[in-house]
Amino acid sequence: MRNSILIAMTVVASAAAAPVMAERLRIYSVDAPPMTMDQADQGGFVADITLEALKRAGYQGEIIFDPWKRGQQEVAEGENLLIIPFARSPAREPNYTWIAKIFTTERSFATVGKSIDSFEQARAELSSIIVGQGTAQEELLKAKGFPQSQLRTLKVGQRETEVLSPNGDEAWFNGTPETLWKWKRSGRPEKIVIGKAVAFDDVYLACSRKCSPHLVETLKAAVDSVIADGTAQRISDQYVK
Repeated sequence: MRNSILIAMTVVASAAAAPVMAERLRIYSVDAPPMTMDQADQGGFVADITLEALKRAGYQGEIIFDPWKRGQQEVAEGENLLIIPFARSPAREPNYTWIAKIFTTERSFATVGKSIDSFEQARAELSSIIVGQGTAQEELLKAKGFPQSQLRTLKVGQRETEVLSPNGDEAWFNGTPETLWKWKRSGRPEKIVIGKAVAFDDVYLACSRKCSPHLVETLKAAVDSVIADGTAQRISDQYVK
């Protein structure tokens, strides 16, 4: 009898000593450097900030690079699925749970040639505008009344830098940091001209519409702490300076 009790106590003690595995959360993303990057050695500053926040909140993260439109749909229809980098917009607002703002990005027109500094100028002077399919940029252009005939919609990641016309009659409408990052690494000899910022968007860590209130609360607090103590800025500086 004494041996049985001793064995039972040993089993309980071993179980208590065993490490508890942190819950793994799925994070849907897109290759949008320098914010998020599908690379083994660099994840992008939004991804790194998000993973640090998850770590502080006691979770592990698994980043998934599905086609962007499909990923958005899976998160919207799923439960407790995360998504980054996600611009908050009226069209997206009711379909997701908005956990925490990570940073604010500017959007601009980029050309090889002249500066395009407003939507009005773009509408009047450009023959076509390259824009990523399913992105906040595409939503914005459509909301501004740009005709589909003027938009050259590409799947995200189709190397916009390679197809942008050198004649100055076509622009790429995108987040400014990503445009500069990709152009610098494209190998093209021309100078890219970035127009004045025509829009600013808050970029969020978001979750499925069906998202645990506890998960939302703990992740928001963790993101806020990463920003408040300067960690987020230090991470960003590694990519953009």
